Amino acid sequence: MFRGFVLIMWMQVALFSATHSVCESERIEISRAKEIVESILKEEPTNAICMLQLANIYLKQGEIAKGFDTLVNAYLLDPHHVQNSKIASVLPFALKVTNLKLQAQKTNDKAIWNDLGDGYFEMGIFNEAALMYKQSLFADPTQHMIRLKRALALQKESHVYTALEEVQTVLNQEPSHVFANYYMAKFLAYDVKNRVEARVFFERARSALIAQKDAFAYLEYTNLLSDITKELGE
Repeated sequence: MFRGFVLIMWMQVALFSATHSVCESERIEISRAKEIVESILKEEPTNAICMLQLANIYLKQGEIAKGFDTLVNAYLLDPHHVQNSKIASVLPFALKVTNLKLQAQKTNDKAIWNDLGDGYFEMGIFNEAALMYKQSLFADPTQHMIRLKRALALQKESHVYTALEEVQTVLNQEPSHVFANYYMAKFLAYDVKNRVEARVFFERARSALIAQKDAFAYLEYTNLLSDITKELGE
């Protein structure tokens, strides 16, 4: 349910950031506007109107997590103004994310961290997704699929070698893990450009997949096997 809400709110965030001006003047460049707003907030840290504009700037720059945090802070200072602003459509999701973060920090519930990570990942905010998955792994380091999700998020942010380390951690504990071998092969082939070493992991992934066939749904199995076979040139 949270992830469905994510997609709807992401569309609203994208629409907002594409159509509204910074500090109510499209003639001001975003970078300059940010400097102006930040300088004001240094002198007036409780200026909700200025804080709201900073949230707007973050959203325009694609810094969605910072935008959400700043928006919620503005809301706590001046709920009426934020609720009646052009950015109000983003507020429900920002509040939901903030509340989930507070719950996760209080309870250290890995399920909440994972939910946040999945939500950010689906929105394409991979740096935040990686952070949420990292928190989940602090709570329970045995979550192999979450570690692989973190590896994917890191790879999306071009942190390839850190991503490889995460995958290797899974392989150290479970050498026949299908997806760990598969993603190791993919990263090596397309990010490191080492097709020779990648082939070794594609072969391991195929062997593990065939041996564990009953653990996969038919369509997932056939699609994965087809892709691995294609990668191996067979």
